[in-house]
Amino acid sequence: MKKILILLLLCTFVAPIFADDALVLPKGVMRFYIVPAFTTANGEYDQNGDKQDTVTTVESMKLVTVGAAVEYGVTDWISVAVQWTPAWSVWSDLEFDDNAKLTGPFDIFAGAKVQLIGPKAPMANDTMRLCLAPGVKIPLPGPDPAEELANALALDEYILTSADKHVLGIGGRAYFDYLLTEDFFINLYSEFIYYPTEVDTGETGGLAEAMAGAMDVGYGYDLTLEAEPSFWPWVAEGMQLKLGVPVTYTKTPEVEVNGTAVPDSDSNLLTVSPSVALFTTVLPMPIEVKASYSLPLMGKNEYAANTIILQIKGFLKF
Repeated sequence: MKKILILLLLCTFVAPIFADDALVLPKGVMRFYIVPAFTTANGEYDQNGDKQDTVTTVESMKLVTVGAAVEYGVTDWISVAVQWTPAWSVWSDLEFDDNAKLTGPFDIFAGAKVQLIGPKAPMANDTMRLCLAPGVKIPLPGPDPAEELANALALDEYILTSADKHVLGIGGRAYFDYLLTEDFFINLYSEFIYYPTEVDTGETGGLAEAMAGAMDVGYGYDLTLEAEPSFWPWVAEGMQLKLGVPVTYTKTPEVEVNGTAVPDSDSNLLTVSPSVALFTTVLPMPIEVKASYSLPLMGKNEYAANTIILQIKGFLKF
């Protein structure tokens, strides 16, 4: 059981997704993102929800990831998107072994965002916005457990575990905004991803999977719920300040191994992530730069990780 919990903790070490508002892009507008993030973890929440001062099997972890995304406005109330955030773990530092790495690709989310209620939506409304976004999580190849075991035995660099689940996910997102004033609104966000198939850890994984042995692992689902007050005033001609304080709750069920649920392997995490952004249209290409800091409040079977996230967004009109 302990090995299963280690795999779960490592696979959920970093997940700086950006839960968006209930806005869609205007028709013919493309938005692209670059999202670097730096995560540190010096503690974890155990299976009883108690915070421990050390991370499972190591003293501390550090991780740098880079993400990217592209969105396009098909109509004034439908956007399509491919989001790879995080895309790649490019650097890691695990204190217990200089050769141990948590690097590699994360999986991709692709979908469409449909605004049902809004200024130009089928149900026109100036004070409320509602969007639904069906999508699919596309798995990318993970590391080879046999290869990573061979690297470790040869005292070469090896990947400790997969950066992501690397299994097909089906689900979607829902967004709701309620505008209290022209500049201030409350955003509610949810995401549910269901994993209908299992992962063979004999085929995909790092040293941890190789040591645990080949297993068919079923992850069940990922659930995210978020509430965020947002203040977006225009502070000068062509310049908008965006302030937000999202509170996010994530949950996963007990993992199944070879068809049997592992007791106390479920996880949850509550975080708060204050952010500040500046959007400007005075440059030749409209740009938005956003910085946020995510810190944990409580959880179970999760890292007590702090993440600094930078989002750089550019806009093009076609």
